[in-house]
Amino acid sequence: MTSGSKKYAADGFTYLEMLLSLMTAALIMAVMPNVMILFQGLTLHEDHYDTDIFMLDIIEVSNAAKEIGAEGKSEINFKTDRGKISYSYSSGRIIKSIDNAGFVTLMFNIDSFIITETKETIALQLKGAADETLIFKK
Repeated sequence: MTSGSKKYAADGFTYLEMLLSLMTAALIMAVMPNVMILFQGLTLHEDHYDTDIFMLDIIEVSNAAKEIGAEGKSEINFKTDRGKISYSYSSGRIIKSIDNAGFVTLMFNIDSFIITETKETIALQLKGAADETLIFKK
């Protein structure tokens, strides 16, 4: 008889193991709604990554530029070894192009793109999602 009881002792779960697993599952299910409410109440801080990318890009291009110019009030140009790099404003976006090809949108939600040119500098003022003013020496 002892050999028969050993045969069945290795098969399946005991009642105690089953109770422990059900209790663990019930505890997890009881806690989950409160955890979900906690995460829904969190608010994320608004970040403007496109502003950061635009600022890094235009500063890098201006540092490498041999010549800086403006065309009207909606486009600023940099002559570099890679060609003519332009930043223009269109429909609330700032668009970058190299030699008037490969247009890439760098920023969205821009209300105004104001270029002010003097003999020594070109000032670029942005209003909208980012309120920034950049001044470039010619």
